[in-house]
Amino acid sequence: MADNVIPFPGAGAEPDDAPPFSQADIQAITQQLIDELGSPEAVLQALGAFGGLEPFGGRGPFDLMSPRPKPKLLRKRSKRATYVVRLDLDDAKPPIWRRLRLRSDVTLGHLHGIIQVAMGWTNSHLHQFKMGPSTKDFMMMPFLNDYDLSEGETDGIPENDVRLDQVLGEPGHRLFYEYDFGDSWHHTIKLERVEPWVDGQPDASCVTGRRACPPEDVGGVPGYEDALAGLRGEPSDNPEWTRELLAWLPPRYDPEHFDIAEVNEQLEQGLFNPDAWHPGIVQLLAQGGAQLSPIAALVSRATRVRVELTDAELDAATHRYRHLLTLIGDGLKLTQAGYLPPALVKQLADDLELIDSTWPFPASTEVNTTPVLSLRESAVSLGLLRKQHGKLLPTASAKRMVDDPRKLFAHIRGRLPLGRHESDRDAGLLALLFTAAGQEFYAARHEAAGVYGSLGWTSPVSLERALWHQAQDSLCVLSHLAPGAKDATRIAGALLAR
Repeated sequence: MADNVIPFPGAGAEPDDAPPFSQADIQAITQQLIDELGSPEAVLQALGAFGGLEPFGGRGPFDLMSPRPKPKLLRKRSKRATYVVRLDLDDAKPPIWRRLRLRSDVTLGHLHGIIQVAMGWTNSHLHQFKMGPSTKDFMMMPFLNDYDLSEGETDGIPENDVRLDQVLGEPGHRLFYEYDFGDSWHHTIKLERVEPWVDGQPDASCVTGRRACPPEDVGGVPGYEDALAGLRGEPSDNPEWTRELLAWLPPRYDPEHFDIAEVNEQLEQGLFNPDAWHPGIVQLLAQGGAQLSPIAALVSRATRVRVELTDAELDAATHRYRHLLTLIGDGLKLTQAGYLPPALVKQLADDLELIDSTWPFPASTEVNTTPVLSLRESAVSLGLLRKQHGKLLPTASAKRMVDDPRKLFAHIRGRLPLGRHESDRDAGLLALLFTAAGQEFYAARHEAAGVYGSLGWTSPVSLERALWHQAQDSLCVLSHLAPGAKDATRIAGALLAR
C-alpha cells in the first residue's frame, strides 16, 4: 500500500484488515463534520458535492476546507422603494408561497417577523438568513440573529444592521431563510419587481399566496408530506407513524386554506415575541397550528400592548392578599372543619368589601361567604398560605413579600395559571388572554368555542371543564386582584408578561 494513503473502510480491504466503523465512531465523525461545516445541512451538501451532485455556490469539494465566505452587502438605495417579492417554502409540493410588498429598507430582523406572520409560523424556533443574491451557497456565513449575539458570537454581520436593499438589489436576486434547525424549513425570497414607494403604505403587505403553512414540529417537508398522505387516506408503510402525525395536526387542519385578509391583519398587528410573554402562550399557539388561527388572533389582541403596572396599581392589585396575610399573622387556628373562624370571615368580608347588601347569607362562615373562601383557597394555591396541624400558616415567601406589592405580584404571576392538569392550566391561561383582550367571557363565549375547537376541545365535557376552571381559577383570582373590569384587563395583561 502506498505511503500516506488511508484505506476507506470496506473498499479494497477484507473485514479483518479494515474493521467497520462502530456507531460511536460514526457519531464522532458526524459531529466533527457538523462542527467544521456549521450545520447538518452543510454536511449533506458537502457529501452531495463529493458524490457528483451540484456543488453549492459553484464551489468545488476541496474548497470546503477554506474559510467560510462572508456576505458582501450591496449598496443601499438612495431612495426608499417598494419591493415586490415572492416567498417560497422550498421543496413543498404543491407549492406553498406568498407574494409580498415590502419597504426596501426594512432590516432583516424586521423581515424575519414579516416572514413568520406571512407564512403562519409561530416564531418558536431559531432562524437564520443567508446572502445570495444569485446562487445558494451553503457555506456562506449566515447573518447573526439575536440569539447568536446573546451567545457572544461576533464573527459575522448582525441581521438587525442589514437592510433588505443590501441583499436584494434588482429583479431576480434571491435571499435565503431557514426556520427551525430541527425541521429545517428553508425559504427563498426572490425579488420580482421594484416600484416607487408611496408614503403611507404599510411596511409589509401580502398581495396573494397559496396553501396553508405546515404545523410546527411536524418533521419538516418529509414529515409534512407523510401527514398529507395520511389526510388523503393513502396507505402507509408505517401506520403508527402516520397516526402520530395525524394526531399532531391541529383539529380540522386544511392544507389548502389561505386567507389574505388574515395575513394582512396579522402583519398590521405585528409579530408575537415569545420571549416577552408567558411560555404557555407559545404552547397554545403550537396547539393551534399557526399564527393564522383563532388562538393566534386572541393572543394578538391580548399582547398588543405590554402592560407595566404603576406602584399604585400594584398596591391595589395585591391589597386583598396582603390584608389576608396581615390578619393571619404568624399563624391562625382553623375550625374543626378546617375553615377560617367566623369572626375573621366577617372581618375579611367587611374590610375588603367582598359582599354587599344583596348577598343572601350572613358572613358567618366560609361556606356561606364564598368570596372569602375563594380568597383563602387561592392564597393557598398561590403558595402564600399553607395548612399544618389544624392551623393556617404563612409561607416563608409570603412573610418576605407581605409589605412589597411588586414582589408579591411577581410571585403571583409566576404561579399562574393554576391547575393540577395541563388542560386546567390551558383553560386558565385562556381566561387571562380573554380578560387581557378586554373581553368579558360570557360575551365572548362564541369566540371562545372557536378557540377551544382550534385546540381540539370539541366535546361538551371538555368545554364545560374549561369554562369551569376559567371561572374557578384565573378569573376568580383576577377578581381578587382588581374588581373593576378596566383594572382586570390591565392586570391580566401584566400577568401574561414574562
